Amino acid sequence: MSDKLGVVMVGCGGIARCHAFALTRVPQVRLVAAVDINEAAAIDFKARFGFEEHSAKLEELLDRSDVDAVVITTSNKTHAPLSVQAMRAGKHVMVQKPMAMSMAEAREMVAVADENKVKLMVSFFELFLPPVERAKAIIDAGLIGSPFFFKGFMAWHMPDNALGWRFDPQVSGGGVIMDGNVHHISNALYLLGEPEITSVYAEYATLTTDSKVEDTAVVLMRTPTAICEISGSNRLWEPGGTVANFKDMWEIYGTKGTIQWDASRRPTMRVFSSEADAANPLIGGGWASPHLPLIPEDQRAYSMHLNSEENPWVPEHRHFVEACLTGAPLRSDGRFGLKTQAVLEAAYRSGREGRRVSL
Repeated sequence: MSDKLGVVMVGCGGIARCHAFALTRVPQVRLVAAVDINEAAAIDFKARFGFEEHSAKLEELLDRSDVDAVVITTSNKTHAPLSVQAMRAGKHVMVQKPMAMSMAEAREMVAVADENKVKLMVSFFELFLPPVERAKAIIDAGLIGSPFFFKGFMAWHMPDNALGWRFDPQVSGGGVIMDGNVHHISNALYLLGEPEITSVYAEYATLTTDSKVEDTAVVLMRTPTAICEISGSNRLWEPGGTVANFKDMWEIYGTKGTIQWDASRRPTMRVFSSEADAANPLIGGGWASPHLPLIPEDQRAYSMHLNSEENPWVPEHRHFVEACLTGAPLRSDGRFGLKTQAVLEAAYRSGREGRRVSL
């Protein structure tokens, strides 16, 4: 492999803009081709982001020696098949969350990555938010003691949820659990040190529309030492509120303190700790607002997040590229994705059966 990573992007829809822009800001990347079954979309991405070529078929590019990695930003149903296809051709893969439609697919992806000795990363972009990285350091340093409760909430407004693949369970696999709760499931796993999940309980329903997927959900995860409550809805509407149609927040309670993050608040992050621990440089000399690094203005991709100064897309892709070029470990590799997939699958099973599901 050369000192640059030759990248093909498959899927040129909405979220792909974040990925493509971020890749343009990583000097070690060569944008080989944009791929989409809608060739016009691939042509648009080629012109907009500087890909060298475009194609309607991934298989036309996989035998090329100058293609090292594939970034997959398609609908959920195609995540696993496209990932497996690329990895069997010896290409590293970054795939949008959720990594697959089922545990069986996710296990196959991990096995194929191992067999072909390639990197498999699941794009949980919130893990690269500066507040998440700082919270992880604070927790690992013991500054809030032992975490025993994680509470996450994400909600947004879909004005017409009768259209689009996200509301077709055969293509999306589910609604707000797959689309929103998954972010805070991965946040909790990462921040709490990837604990064993002993059980999952979920309540979900389609409460305000006639959609075929859930619009509102609560997922409870139990670990040996903590409880995690993760909730959300894609039907948020708050006229006159600070944020009318998007909320994203989490809190972690420890035996010695608390960390809070709210994307709509300034500052977004607050830490409550003992007077002695408040002087630690990770907290920044005070209990309320640690000073966080800002994402440079020229590295702020389009994002639903309200605080562009904490935009995580470029750090995420820099991390992926470095791992592919150097062999360094990934923050959210296939096995991490597999743990998240297990929670998703257990949540849907719990809701269907009306009981807590043991893992």
